[in-house]
Amino acid sequence: MYIPRIRRINDVLTEIKKQDPETDLTWKLVKRLIKDKRLTAMKFGNSWLINLDEFYGFFRAGGKK
Repeated sequence: MYIPRIRRINDVLTEIKKQDPETDLTWKLVKRLIKDKRLTAMKFGNSWLINLDEFYGFFRAGGKK
């Protein structure tokens, strides 16, 4: 059974920075991708939640949805 890894934007960026400390990904970039509907996200309270696997897949595909 697939259980999605749902994370807040800050947690996604923290995980990315663990793997690539010199990444140029920012909170504003991720928020822009959500606003442009290139990434799927859910608003929960004051937080935006993202499926981490979808996030990785988006960049693996070269930013194409």
